Amino acid sequence: MEDAHEFDLLKIKSELGLNFYQQVKLVNFIRRQIHQCRCYGCHVKFKSKAELRTHMEEAKHTSLLPERKMWDQPEYYFPTYENDTLLCTLSDSESDLTAQEQNGNITIISEDISKLHALKQSSILNQLLLHESLKN
Repeated sequence: MEDAHEFDLLKIKSELGLNFYQQVKLVNFIRRQIHQCRCYGCHVKFKSKAELRTHMEEAKHTSLLPERKMWDQPEYYFPTYENDTLLCTLSDSESDLTAQEQNGNITIISEDISKLHALKQSSILNQLLLHESLKN
């Protein structure tokens, strides 16, 4: 998104301290403005999306956000587009953000399954299940 549109949502999230719901409202606000051929930076309405895109690129309005009171409204909890996949990728946690930034450089340590049979026999869950089955 940053390369194609010069819009860095992760940076905006971090700078503004946006939680998940605020991110949803911001994305939905921007999507609705674009759908209505309106520049979300200066609020000028255009006849076509092509004109809007040209304006936003030339005026550098892709990274110009309106005041929070414009987009932080309950009406923007609802998506502009049904099944919006961008909304599914939003995260509320900084640890998720860090993982995304690392881009897959996460070390995974597998469990030791060499003593799996002994572990199953001594499992507290197994004992609880056995106890419950004997009661019934």
